[in-house]
This record gives sequence, structure tokens and C-alpha cells, in this order.
Amino acid sequence: MRLVTIPALALLATSSASVASEPPPLASLVADYLWSGDETVRDRAAIALSETAAYTAATRSAFASFERLLERSRPDSTPLPPREGGVFRAQLLTVTLPDGREMPVFVQLPPDYDPERAWPTILAMHGGPTASPEQSMRGAMNMLDVWLEPAKNAGWIVISPAMTHVVAAAPRTEERLPYEILRADQMEAMLRAVGQRYHLDPDRIVSTGISLGSNFSIAYAASRPARFAGIVPVSTEGESREHLLRNLMHVPTFVLEGARDRNVRSVDGARALDAILERFGYDHVYREFSDRAHEGFQEVYPEVLRWLEARPREPFPAEILRVPHRGIVPLAKRVHWIEADTRQALVRAKAIGNRIDIEARWARKLHVYLHDRLVNLDEPIQIRVNGVLAYEGRVDRSIPFALEQVRALDDLGRPFAGRVTVAVSESLESVRAGVRLTEDLAPQHPEGALSFWETYAIRALMERFPSLGIEGVEVADPKSLGLGGELTAIRLTTVEPDSPFAAAGVKEGDLLLEVGGEPFFAGHGLNGLNGLNELNGLRGFDGLDELYRWLVLELDGVARPYPVVVRRDGVELTLEASLALGSYRE
Repeated sequence: MRLVTIPALALLATSSASVASEPPPLASLVADYLWSGDETVRDRAAIALSETAAYTAATRSAFASFERLLERSRPDSTPLPPREGGVFRAQLLTVTLPDGREMPVFVQLPPDYDPERAWPTILAMHGGPTASPEQSMRGAMNMLDVWLEPAKNAGWIVISPAMTHVVAAAPRTEERLPYEILRADQMEAMLRAVGQRYHLDPDRIVSTGISLGSNFSIAYAASRPARFAGIVPVSTEGESREHLLRNLMHVPTFVLEGARDRNVRSVDGARALDAILERFGYDHVYREFSDRAHEGFQEVYPEVLRWLEARPREPFPAEILRVPHRGIVPLAKRVHWIEADTRQALVRAKAIGNRIDIEARWARKLHVYLHDRLVNLDEPIQIRVNGVLAYEGRVDRSIPFALEQVRALDDLGRPFAGRVTVAVSESLESVRAGVRLTEDLAPQHPEGALSFWETYAIRALMERFPSLGIEGVEVADPKSLGLGGELTAIRLTTVEPDSPFAAAGVKEGDLLLEVGGEPFFAGHGLNGLNGLNELNGLRGFDGLDELYRWLVLELDGVARPYPVVVRRDGVELTLEASLALGSYRE
């Protein structure tokens, strides 16, 4: 998808005469910007929107009218599949993933599907890793079958991806089961492709799966908690990491588990998930069957859908948490209406009246996205970060900005009206507030052994991880370098000649300040890699462990540029390293 940035496009207009004095009606501009396949048409709509004061500083009623237009703007030209016995035939779509590979996706519409309205949707993922793409296809068809009747009766769309890339590679041993997981960007590509064809309700998309698919549901919801209205892990290995599960504050969870399940490391993982969510007070159900094993629980699915019907997504929750965790699916920088400038940021925020209180650590700045369901944009708002006043004033409702957000998020249900960027103070008091937040969220439940699915998947990633060829130590006195707060730098003691960092121009003795926009914070990575070292026999990384941790999880098989900021002889340089995962061992 090509994202058109509306404020920037306004600069393309050579004169006011190039735009009609009477702009087209808002409905046509919205339809052109969101749904036109013609870039020229989209650009023209963007310019007209950005140059119309009634759109860039909209009233509350005008913005509400715009939100009603969003749903009506959808084209309804997608032909419906043929019917057989009064039921739509399942459709097989081919989705192109971000790395260029293709993934088959089955879609089953309910019998009374009408493109004029939005429909609740369940994303059902099969188990694995499979032995072949053909087995993935069979797994996807089976998931479609088991949800067919309950979804048909309840009026839900079923999406079932055949995860043909989640296939175990050879050779396989008791210690080695190399396979890829379903990544966050691949999940987004799949939902985007189906959503462009069929009318999904953005506030009623639920993720479920059996076995490995159930763990994908948990991992993805903890990575993008604003996406799903709920998750339904079935025959899952569960999760015992509190930091990961903290992110499910607004994700209702219904767990189905068999006490005799021997296909997981232990049913204790699912029980730990239940105990932790119970202590957090999160909305969840845990159903364990004493006489069942590693299987589906189709007879319960109608009850599950009824439970979910009463729990639509809250697009603008008043209180949010962004808690970085050690799970294999990285946490997005943006969680609900807060976006951090680092992957490491810990954030708790709450909107009360027209005041937003934020606690934050391991971040330099935050973007705060606003809507009238959070604050009253007719009045000034106040934002405090770690007790320090960071912003006070009015924020205009901008329809162009809201449309930009809808396209960026692929989400018609979250048209944010404006944004404020605030700094996180580097003062001692601010740092202490961040430390208190860390202490408040310290885990109380002991973490269990890493689940089978993640153990093997991490080993597979480490097997393919490139040698960065750098070693270094944190500087002893970051303040002497002009670094504030908890920011630090790494003095590089080794840069191997054939490494990607050497190819970028990095040298021994350089002070490493950032990689990929990510700074270093003193002591942040000292709690290790949450099992990566132990699993792979790796030594510590001399202060670089946080860099290695997120790179291991972020890289894929496509080489991408990573800006590298170093300080050399008192001068800051921005270089560029090309990084990608390699191949599996033969």
C-alpha cells in the first residue's frame, strides 16, 4: 500500500488556482483518498482536503459526520462467491506477503452476508509447524470446517490462512526443529487483503488457533493489542511471562485446554496464563477439560462466539499499558493511542477528563494520538509525563490527519483526530518516576520454561542470525558525553573486517549511539535475553545485548538498511548497515 502523506502533498500544489475554489463534497474526497487505485486521484483528494479549513479544523459535529462517512465510503464492487445449498462457497485468496512470498487464505462468508454492513470476523489458525505446504493447506481447510457451523449460525466471517511458510526444515533432531513463525507484518498483510475484498467489522475481529496457531494468537495480541476484539487460544502452550501478558489489558481471552494434553511441554503454561490474567483482573475465561487432550473443542465454539458478541473492541481505551517483553513477536512501538520513539519504552497512560497522565521509561519522546472519546477537543488539554507538564493547549480536529491514520493503520475504526508529540524529561525526578513504574510492574509469578514452539523458533532464528562482528562496553560516564537521563553509548572494542558494520564504515573506538533509530539505555539489557543465552550457549554481549535481542526478532530474509549513528573524534556520523537473516544450516 502506498501511503499518501496529506500535509506533505499540500506542497505539491503550485498555486491556489490549481485547486477548485469549491472543493468536492467530503464523501467523494474520502472515497478517492481511501479506495481509489489511481495515485493521481488520491493525490488530488489529499491536496483538496489539506487546503480546506473546514476539514483541517473540523467541528465536533463535522468530524462525527466524517466518521459516519468512512463506512459508507467502501466500494461494494467485489463479486460475491457462488452459493451451494444456500451457503456461499469458501473462497481461496492468494495474499502477497511483505517479503514477496504468497500465502493461501480461505474465506468463508456467512449465508446472509451483505457488503453494505460490517461483519464480525474470526481468524482461525492451524497448528504446526507442518511438514509440508500441502499439510498447511489441509490444516487451514480443517480450521475452516470446525468453525463453519458455529460461525454460520452466529453470522461471522471465517478467515483461515494456510501458513505454507511455517514448515519445518530438515534436518530435524530432538534439539533442532527449524521453522519460521507467522510474523506480525504477515498477519497485517493477510487482514488487509481480506478486508479490501470483504466488509470486516474492525471492532469485532477475533483471533483463534489450535496448538501453534493458538500461540500465534497470544503472541500477536501482545504485540498489537489494539487490533483484536479478543483471542481464543485452543490447546495452547500458554504463557507465563507477566510483561508480555500485561499488554492484553483490553484483549478479552477465552482459553480452551485439555488436562491430558501431551503435545505441549506442560499444561502448566496454560494454567499460568489463567492465574496471571486473573491477578491482573483482565477479562478472560479459562476452561480446562479433565478428560481431553491436544484437540479442538468444537462443541464449545457457539458459547465462545456468544461470549465474544458482548465484547466489541474499545478503539479508544482511557487507560493503556505498553510493556516491552521478551516474546518472539516484538511489541509495536505504537500501542492504542501512544507511540514511543524506541522499542524499549515502558509506558502507562490514563486519560481523565481533559488531562492525560503518562508514566514512561526508556523513551525520549512520545506521540499522543487524540479523539473526542479520550478528551474534549473543544477545550484545552493537558499532558503530563512523569509528573512534568509536557503540553497544554488546544488540538484541532483534522479530517486529513484522520484519513492518514486510517490508511496507515488499515483500520476504519480508529480515525484519530489529532496528535501531540511530547518529550520525556531527562531530569532525575523523571528518571525516578520511570524506575517506580518499572517496580510497580515487576513480575510476581515465576516464569516457566520457554514453550516448545518458541524454543525451537528462537533456535531457528539464531541459526540464521548474521554475525554482526562487533563487541563493546557501555561507557562509564554517559553524562560526560552530553547524554541525559538514562541514555548511554557503547565504546566499540572490536569491529571485524568482514562484518556488516565494518562495511558500513564503523570502526573500533567509535562510540555507538543508535542502530535503526534505537538508542542505548544504561543497564537496560542487563537482565539478559530471557532464555536466548541459555538456549544457544551464547556468552554475554558486553552491553550490546539489547541490540542483539531486538535484531534477532526483527530481521528476516530480506536485506534492509539500518541507520547507524556513531560519534568519532567528537563528530556524529550517520552510516548505514545492511542486515538480513541467512539460510538454515544444511
